[in-house]
Amino acid sequence: MRLKRALTAAATLTAFALVMTACSGPAADVSADASEPAAAAADAFLAQYVDDGRVVRTDQGGDTVSEGQAYGLLLAVAADDEARFDEIWGWTTAHIQRDDLLLAWRWENGSVVDDQPASDADLDAARALVLAGDAFDREDLREDGVALGKALLDEMTATTGIGRILLPGPWATASPHAYNPSYSSPVAYAVLSDASGDRRWDELADGSRAATEALLNANALPTDWATVASDGSVAIAGSAKGDGEPGYGYDATRLSIRYAESCQPGDVALAARIAAALPDDDVLPAELDSGAGPVTTDQHPIAYAARAASYAADGRQDAAHADLARMTATAAATPTYYGQAWDALAVAMLTDDVLAGCAPLAAPASGAAASTSSAGGLQDPVPVKAASNVVPERISIPSIGVDSPLIGLCLGADGWIEAPADFNDVGWYENGVVPGQIGPAVIAGHVDSPTAAAVFYDLPKLAPGDTVTVALSDGTTAEFAVTRIETVEKESFPTSSIYAPVPTPELRLVTCGGAWNPDTGHYVDNVVVTAVSI
Repeated sequence: MRLKRALTAAATLTAFALVMTACSGPAADVSADASEPAAAAADAFLAQYVDDGRVVRTDQGGDTVSEGQAYGLLLAVAADDEARFDEIWGWTTAHIQRDDLLLAWRWENGSVVDDQPASDADLDAARALVLAGDAFDREDLREDGVALGKALLDEMTATTGIGRILLPGPWATASPHAYNPSYSSPVAYAVLSDASGDRRWDELADGSRAATEALLNANALPTDWATVASDGSVAIAGSAKGDGEPGYGYDATRLSIRYAESCQPGDVALAARIAAALPDDDVLPAELDSGAGPVTTDQHPIAYAARAASYAADGRQDAAHADLARMTATAAATPTYYGQAWDALAVAMLTDDVLAGCAPLAAPASGAAASTSSAGGLQDPVPVKAASNVVPERISIPSIGVDSPLIGLCLGADGWIEAPADFNDVGWYENGVVPGQIGPAVIAGHVDSPTAAAVFYDLPKLAPGDTVTVALSDGTTAEFAVTRIETVEKESFPTSSIYAPVPTPELRLVTCGGAWNPDTGHYVDNVVVTAVSI
C-alpha cells in the first residue's frame, strides 16, 4: 500500500467513502433467508469447495469422497439452494453411485479409486435427499432418499443383543462388528423413518442409542472406533481393524453434534454426559486420548463444535456460544475442507431447525446482513437495530500502535456512509452491529491524508492472533483476536463473505489499499481484517 502525499483532502474523503459503500449506488435490501447464520455459513462452504457439483478436498490433493458430497447436499438444503443441490446430486449419481445405489467412498483424477461405501456418507445423503424433497417440493428427490436409505438398511446394518446397529460398511458384517459411534445420526433415522415408514429406522435409533450408552459406560469419552459383538457387548477400539490406541479425535467428535441435535431427550442426555469428560480450557486440542489427555497441540473447528454441542445439551448456553466462536476463529485461521464443512454443519445443526433437528442452542441474532448488489467496492451493511444503548467509544490495536476514539458513521443523503472528518479518527457504522454483540461489527479508518499516513495505514501489518480491544460506553470492553487479513479488489468485492451473518461477535476492520489510480482518484483495493471475540 503506497502513501499518496499529493492527494487532496476531498479526494481522500471520497476514497474513504468507497471503503464503506458501493461505488455505484446505495445499499440494497436482502431477503430474509440471507440473514440466517445457517444459510450464510452453508453458502460460504459451497462457494469455496464445490466445483461443478463435486465437493473438492482442496487441502487433501483435490480428491472427492462420498462424505463430502453428503455434506454438500446437507448444506445446500441449509442454504435453500435447489440449483446447487441438483448440481451436487447430479455429479454424485453420475460418478460415485454404485449399481446397488450406495455411494463409492473415494474418487480421484477422473475415476473411483475406492468402491467401498461408507455408511455415514450414505446416511447423510439420504437424509439430505428427503429434506430437499420436502423443501423444494420434489418427489423425485424424496424417492431417491428413501431408496438410498433402504439400500443402507439392507447392506450396512446388523442385529445384535442391544438392537440394530449401523455398520461402517458392508465389510463389517462379522462379529465382533467394527463400529464407528459417530456415524450414528438420530435425526437422520427419524427423517427416513417418517419418509419411508420402514420400522427398521426406529430399531436403528434404539440400537444406536443403546450402543452409545454402553460405550460411554465403558469410557467417559466416545472413541473414534469401537466393536459391538453379536451378544451386544461393546468395547472401545483403536481403529476399524481393532489395533492401535483408542482415542477421541476427528471421528468421535461428531457424536456429540449428532446426538445434541436430536429431538429425543435420551439422545440429548448422552451428548450432555460427554461435557464433564472434556477439558474446559479455552484452547482445546484437536485430539485426545481415551482418558481426555492431549495427543496433539493442533486445534480444529470440529473439536470446539463438539464441545459446544455437549455444553448446549447440558444447558450451558454461554459456554456453548463461546466454543462456537472458537470454532469459527479456528476455521478462519486454518481453513480446511473438513473444518469448514463442520463449521457450517454445526451452525445448522446446533442453532437452526433447517435440517429437521431440534437445535439445542438459541439461535443468535443475525447482525448486519450482506448486500446483494453487484456494484464494485465495499457494500454497505444493511442497517439493523442495536440490541442496547451501549456504543463503542475507543479502539486499541497495540501491535500497530492504534489507540483512537471511535465516532459514529451514518448514511448521508446520497446513501453513502459518511467518512470521519479527522484522518486519525476511526469510525463505527452505528446502524449496524455493536462490537461485542452477535454479528460482524464494521469499523473503518483512513489509510492516509494529503500529507501523512493516517490511523489505519499499518492495518495490513496485522497478523493472526493480534488483539483488538473496543471500549464500550457501559465501562466494559470487547476483546477480539485477528484471524484473517485480506486485500480485495473493489471491483469484485466479496460482499457476501465479508458481511455474512455470523453466530458470534466479530469485527471487520476496513481501509483502502493497493495501488493508487490517478484516473479515478481512488485506491483500487480494500484491506479487510477479520477478528473474532475472545
